Amino acid sequence: MANRDSKQAGLDLREVVSIVKKRQWLLVIPVILVTGIAYLITYFLEPRYESSTIIWIDKPANVSKELTAIIGTEQIDRAGREDRARQLTALQNEIMSQTYLFQLIRDLQLDNDPEIARQAARMREKNPEFSLEQLKYNVLLEDLRKTIKVDFAGADQVSISVSATDPHQASDRAARLAEIFQQEKSKYELNRVLDNQSFADDQLREKGYDYQQALDSLSAAQSRLFKLQLPENISSDANRRDILSDIDKSNLDIADYNREIDGLTARMSDFGLTTARLKFSDSLIDLRTDIDGQVATFATLMEKYAWNEQNVTNVNFRLNSNIRLLEQEISAAVDRQFASYPENQRKLLARQYIVKENVDILNSRVSQMQSSLRKIDERVNRVPRMQAEVDELERRVEDARKYRDAFKSEEATVGILSERIKDRTKYKVIEPARVPLEPVSPEKVKITVMGFMLGLVLGGATVLLVEILDNSFKRVDDIEAVVGLKVLATIPKIEQLRTR
Repeated sequence: MANRDSKQAGLDLREVVSIVKKRQWLLVIPVILVTGIAYLITYFLEPRYESSTIIWIDKPANVSKELTAIIGTEQIDRAGREDRARQLTALQNEIMSQTYLFQLIRDLQLDNDPEIARQAARMREKNPEFSLEQLKYNVLLEDLRKTIKVDFAGADQVSISVSATDPHQASDRAARLAEIFQQEKSKYELNRVLDNQSFADDQLREKGYDYQQALDSLSAAQSRLFKLQLPENISSDANRRDILSDIDKSNLDIADYNREIDGLTARMSDFGLTTARLKFSDSLIDLRTDIDGQVATFATLMEKYAWNEQNVTNVNFRLNSNIRLLEQEISAAVDRQFASYPENQRKLLARQYIVKENVDILNSRVSQMQSSLRKIDERVNRVPRMQAEVDELERRVEDARKYRDAFKSEEATVGILSERIKDRTKYKVIEPARVPLEPVSPEKVKITVMGFMLGLVLGGATVLLVEILDNSFKRVDDIEAVVGLKVLATIPKIEQLRTR
């Protein structure tokens, strides 16, 4: 029984081999085609390049005997091992934070990319409350965070990798991000390290000087922050929406006026008035000059008052009054200069000049308001960075004051405090970012192997399907089952006859 099963298994295996051999092209052709197609596809995929830089975190082991006796070196090492994962998460969050990436965008001028501007413009249709600049930065932030990887490269070593479609772009971004990392970290480092613990008086004078310097820097930064800050009613989103709404309304009015000008021009052409020109009198020139000055004043008030405050309303009212007065003056000037023309033609000319002046005034108004709005946005965007600088200086002042007071109260604490200052982190780039020579994707070998496997599966499925659909006799048992008679003999297939 065992021999029969073994023979049947061997027979089945031979049948499989025979089928594959008989239908070999049905297996080979899909393998060749799919593998070739997969290989060709790799040439149409956009290549991506990756550049990396490694930063060494130098922690000098200049711990004093007093500090070692208090906390012990074993506890320091154990804490370092336990916090490694949290440190990596903190580094990832820090390097991919808005503070770092905004600076990277500005330094490399990534926001000047027309494609980014188009994406932001499309997004603004669904998010009209955001400015185009804000949406551009949001798009860039999301794109950059997908291309940046932060990891530990070894003990006290951080690796920053950046991928891009251009090798130089990947290298520039990685290098600049490493520089920003160093610069930002340096803000948290103290300026000097106390080298000589035996001269407490010298250290006291030095700390007193550091304290005064930090205090002066803090005062200067607070003064800059005070000048930079805008009242809440001006920097609020509601005020900004009011301004943008007014700008949009002015643009709509300009569009309406332009359409009216087209209609007026056609009518004037019918009367042969297209060459008529109005000579501006001194009173008209003076009035137009006053209106330009009021437009400039109107835009300047945006940085001092909220859009709905009375000061802005008053200027707007006076501006509108002068515009109506200008329209009256234009009508009177047309009546004087074109007295011989019929009344309907004089009205047509007057309306043409009035509409053109309104368009010119509105264009100037929109331009001035947009310029002032950009200044407001710049100040609003600079406030968080300036506030962070003030907060950092306040911490430095507080630290400097503590150290100065400590040196004043007890010279015996100089050693411990000096070592605490020395126990700080330094950051050095030990592996600069280089321009990658080869792309990291697409992986041609991997894609080609996957294509080969897929071709093999498709070929095997094709062979199986064809064999199932083949109704011819394949075994002696099949013939006996159909005809009901025993087969007495079979003639083997002769592949090639031998000749002597």
